[in-house]
Amino acid sequence: MIILAVLSQNSMTSVVRLLIHPATWVCVLLAIAPCSSIIDYQEEELQRTELEQKIVPRYATSPGHTVFGEYVGAHWCGPCMSSASPSLDNLKTSNPEEFTFVSFFESSSGGWPSDGPVNRQTHIMQSSSGYPTFSFADSQSGSCYKVGASGTSYYDSDFSSGGCMSPSSNDFQLEMSMSLNSSTEEVTITLDSIYTGSLSTYDVYVYGAVTEKLGADSYDNGVKPHHNWRGWLLNSADTGFQQLSLSQGVWESHSWTAPLSTVRASGGYTQWENFWPVFALMDGPHSSYNEFLVAIDPDMGPMIDVGILEFEVQNTNGGMGFTPGDMLQISTRVSNNGVEEYSEGGDLGVYLISGSDEIYLGGQPIDTIGVAGSFLHQIDFDTSDIDPIPSGVSTFRAKLVDMGSDRNSTNNVVDNVEFHDMPPIPSPPAATGSTTFERGDSVQFETTALPNDLVDDINTMSPAMEYSKSGSGVWDSIWVSDPEIVGSGANAAYVHTIQTPPNAETGKYDTRVMWEDARGQQSDWLVTSQAFELNNALPRVLGNNDPGFIGTPTVKVGETESISLVGLVRDAETPLSMLSIDSNDPEFVGWNGPSSEITVLFDSIESDSNGNPVPQGLFLSISDGEDANNGMLMFNVIENGAPRWDPIPTQTVFEGGSASTELTGYLSDFDVNGDPVPPSEISISLVSNSNEDLIQVSLDGQTVTASTIDEDSHGVAEVIIMADDGSKTSQTSVVFYVINVNDAPEMDVSILDGLALKSGELASIGIMPLISDIDDPEDEIWVDVDTPIPGAVQFDYVSGVLNMQWDRSGTHSVKMTLIDSHGDWSSTTFTVTVLDSKPLTWHTDFQEGDLEVELEGFEIGIDPTVTLVNNGEVVIEDPKVRWTICNGIVGICHSAGSFDGLGPFQAVSSDGGGLSIGDYLTLSVKAVDSDGWDRETVEPLDILVPTTSEEDDVIGAPNQEEEKESNQQSGDGSSDISVMDAMLIILVLLIFIGGGTVAGLYFSGAIGNGREQAPKAPYSPDTPQEQPPGEEPVIDFEQHEEIYPPLPESGLPEGWTMDQWKYYGEQWLERQN
Repeated sequence: MIILAVLSQNSMTSVVRLLIHPATWVCVLLAIAPCSSIIDYQEEELQRTELEQKIVPRYATSPGHTVFGEYVGAHWCGPCMSSASPSLDNLKTSNPEEFTFVSFFESSSGGWPSDGPVNRQTHIMQSSSGYPTFSFADSQSGSCYKVGASGTSYYDSDFSSGGCMSPSSNDFQLEMSMSLNSSTEEVTITLDSIYTGSLSTYDVYVYGAVTEKLGADSYDNGVKPHHNWRGWLLNSADTGFQQLSLSQGVWESHSWTAPLSTVRASGGYTQWENFWPVFALMDGPHSSYNEFLVAIDPDMGPMIDVGILEFEVQNTNGGMGFTPGDMLQISTRVSNNGVEEYSEGGDLGVYLISGSDEIYLGGQPIDTIGVAGSFLHQIDFDTSDIDPIPSGVSTFRAKLVDMGSDRNSTNNVVDNVEFHDMPPIPSPPAATGSTTFERGDSVQFETTALPNDLVDDINTMSPAMEYSKSGSGVWDSIWVSDPEIVGSGANAAYVHTIQTPPNAETGKYDTRVMWEDARGQQSDWLVTSQAFELNNALPRVLGNNDPGFIGTPTVKVGETESISLVGLVRDAETPLSMLSIDSNDPEFVGWNGPSSEITVLFDSIESDSNGNPVPQGLFLSISDGEDANNGMLMFNVIENGAPRWDPIPTQTVFEGGSASTELTGYLSDFDVNGDPVPPSEISISLVSNSNEDLIQVSLDGQTVTASTIDEDSHGVAEVIIMADDGSKTSQTSVVFYVINVNDAPEMDVSILDGLALKSGELASIGIMPLISDIDDPEDEIWVDVDTPIPGAVQFDYVSGVLNMQWDRSGTHSVKMTLIDSHGDWSSTTFTVTVLDSKPLTWHTDFQEGDLEVELEGFEIGIDPTVTLVNNGEVVIEDPKVRWTICNGIVGICHSAGSFDGLGPFQAVSSDGGGLSIGDYLTLSVKAVDSDGWDRETVEPLDILVPTTSEEDDVIGAPNQEEEKESNQQSGDGSSDISVMDAMLIILVLLIFIGGGTVAGLYFSGAIGNGREQAPKAPYSPDTPQEQPPGEEPVIDFEQHEEIYPPLPESGLPEGWTMDQWKYYGEQWLERQN
């Protein structure tokens, strides 16, 4: 009711009394009785729109026979993707043996399918005005012709009611079988039909279509249609459906051939699994609308499947592979995987594959096999005539042929291989150090071999090594140690150590190596000429960098002292006592070979510029009887009575570690009277450190501690330490030898972590600059790549490039494992984000975005002009805009189009009359950004057409989610009076009755009694008012009327009426939230 004036409280009371009088409402009911059907229809529609549909699983009741239907939908159609397609899938899933259908689908890439010469899409859409459209059994009207959809079980009730199939449907029966020719990639489909009714013959037409069980195309929300049409199975002239004349009780068979490539793989189904024929019998040709009698697809009827369950090839000698002359046992088990007994014959054959030829080895006919039954066939095959090849295999095949109605031919052919076992091929040994060395020293060789087959690897083969004086041909292995395997994976190798004796003959030596595999097959000897050379070891004076050096000896000035040369002089092959040692220096007194001691006498102490004693040298000539050498032997010369140092052994420190040495045991002292003084009373101080970049030295009492500066440096440092007894001092040196500790290689993946790549594109990154190994060359590092998707990431060892490519978007981890030549390894993982495309966002009043929409003429009756402005940070190129116009009242998308560019362009309504009440415009955009990335809007933008005035009482279009819930259908012709007409009639009646009531009250004096009242606003907040004494409180219905749902703080949305708010306000609030 529209209130034209504000009544006083007394007048309002009269109005209320009149309105609640029964006679008043009897008059109202009599007045609107002729329009009761319209009102009931409107209320019903509003009731369905207001209630939120709750989707629950439903299972349609069986109609007692097969049902066939045809569906037409488009990728952009909201009700198609949210309701129609899921409803068909659910109905097929719950009733797989009684329902089948064919979908004609407009894809985003290929558009509508070309279904000539039958042109079934036009045939179905003859009476439709929109999508989705579904026709049961060729219907064009009534409940079996469905335009629009809601929920996910929209077609169940019509299916359960029989789907408008022929009443004589149960008089027909169909059986279907398929076979795939793996050579020609062609599928043969055979349909067997029988009529069991009362007539002697019955003429039918075979509706035959090849569909994809799961379509390779998809709706815009990612849902894929089912039974997607791909081709027809027609008569021999390809002009229409095949006609058959069925005799009562006699099976009639007909076959068609179609390429397997007619369909595409999709959703985990292979092409063969996705090849889905659909047949139906109808009583007329495709050019007319007919009765449908019966239908079938591969889900219907019993499954017949006989296949090869097991196929094994085994060497009777055991183990993997074979050598010529071995006997192989070939076992084949054939089983019935179907649900019926198989008795249609066929043959099992076992073959040896030679090139493109199949050499028959044996087989047997296939007898009757019960359900879940099987039989085993075995033959023995002599391999004497097979010539093995390196890394070769022999392929054997089991094959079923001439199989009756076997529906699944994918398990009718199985191949198996047996490896050729061949002797290994040795690789030349590689020395790990210098191959020229002195007698008594050793050399190591790393040896590897090629297995030469697919049976053995480094762990199942073993090498043997021998040596010989070059040119002599006399081979021996007494110097060679047992081999030890080092490394892992592709870096694994065997190490032989050749330890030469001190008395070995000098000269050049050859080596040879032979390998034996697990089967005992031996390779030929591989000879390496002049593999190493032995030289005579020269005697020499040891220094700080030599292992075993005991440090600089200390002697007293002016005293004759004998010093052992053990740890000071060495000959690798001659005992120290057998050396001849002499010197022309005056400090040399003599050499005592049996005791290995040299006697010296120093007359003075040499000091540096600060007066500190410095070591003094003695130049020695040393001969082993074959070769002579010279060297300088250093001495610490100290005063008599000064603290004396015993030689301190070389101290070892590991990289990254520390070592401490207690010096008290190496100190002794005497006072001026020659009496011993306790060493603990001697103070110790640090004089110098020869390599401060290697170690840091500290003293704590008489304990010296050396700590390495970092974890990756090694070498030698000499530390000079002074002892002070209070009157005299002396110095000694402590040698610290920092031992190299092999460190695993490392890789810096910080620049790779979080890398974003485009799906389907190859990314190549040179990673060698990211790899480091402090101890070994980078080119000797083995790189292993591991990722959950095999083959997605590969490393090129030649170029050092990491190649990455993923076909699907998502977050992928890549594990990099680095292994050095010593077998030490490290692993690190980084994450790569793979995207199909990047999003484009809409610029609205509530958020910043990449695209802003400008509209002109966006009102009822006009085709709007649309312009998109690229005002975000993302700069796009080659944009393509997709637009649709749907109506939220009737639930139909009636217009659609696309535009290359951002506009301006005009969205033209398909009826030529511009926008209508309840229409809303939907926009989506695809483009490429300046970096080459595909960009697309994640969600389409829905824009509601504004209403022009409240008097129109137009129900605003719901958003896309509401449109999915709409129960409206287009083109069903269910009513001649539109919703708007009904609403206008009701509004006129209400105005007429309300106006007459007010006029009657006025002329009767109930209102307008001459008392002036101050105007009152139509709505104001509740405020307490004082009531005149003695008067009853008067209720202002206008003020206290409950508004449901509650209005937002900003008031009624622009362009809305109160009637609209009562029905659609709650949905508006949900959409805003």
